[in-house]
Amino acid sequence: MDLVYIGVLIIALAFALVVTYASLVLKRAADTMTSLSQTLNEVEQKLHYITPELRETVEKTGYTVDDLQDKINAVDDWFGTLENLGISINEGSRFVNKQAKNASSYTTSKNRSRVTQSIKWADVVYKLYKKVT
Repeated sequence: MDLVYIGVLIIALAFALVVTYASLVLKRAADTMTSLSQTLNEVEQKLHYITPELRETVEKTGYTVDDLQDKINAVDDWFGTLENLGISINEGSRFVNKQAKNASSYTTSKNRSRVTQSIKWADVVYKLYKKVT
């Protein structure tokens, strides 16, 4: 019978040890939750301060993006104009090359004289036009 009492005493001591350990763990968990609650309250207060500034920043960013889009569209038009100019210059260059190949037929003295006379008369017509206008 004495062994039964000793066994019950050991079980009671073990149970008391487990209950003590469990209460310490729960106390640490409660302290951690309290600390976490305080930290979250501080974060919430900081977020209340930051949120209006963040909204303002997002609105300004939206305006900036809209302005940037308008400027990009304007630049796209310029690039289209430059592309058309490049095409025109290329076509003009082809025309000049074609005329340069044909110019070899004007190298005779008779043809040179005709070209010179044509240029002189064109100059006279231009000067008269300038005086009239």
